[in-house]
Amino acid sequence: MTQPLTARVCVRSYELDSFGHVNNAVYLNYLEEARAEFLKQVGLSFDDFARLGVHLVIIEAHINYLSPAYYGDEIEIVGQFADVKGASLTITYTLTETRSGRRVATAETRGAFVDPITGRPARAPQEFRTAFGG
Repeated sequence: MTQPLTARVCVRSYELDSFGHVNNAVYLNYLEEARAEFLKQVGLSFDDFARLGVHLVIIEAHINYLSPAYYGDEIEIVGQFADVKGASLTITYTLTETRSGRRVATAETRGAFVDPITGRPARAPQEFRTAFGG
């Protein structure tokens, strides 16, 4: 497992559902935003996927909703790359509301490296394996 990485998002009004809290589907967007930030923190970007000839697609996502987030809340997302294998990796996340320290959710995504032309599994380039701790 790698060192924890951190990203922050601020809850926007259009992310709320009819009950006034963040809609459950929005959390997938938060995880996507966190992954982009995590890439920067390990010295990579989404552009590196094209440069190295692979895509990383999310093939599984699990979210445990622990307490609601509301408009204006700042959510800290702490994540770690784990279980980095030849053609896949897992990322774990903890989402915490920063003012109160209240845990909002925990999550895990599993991604697969694929060839962008064939869509078949592809070995992760060494740059990614090194950055992700694999």
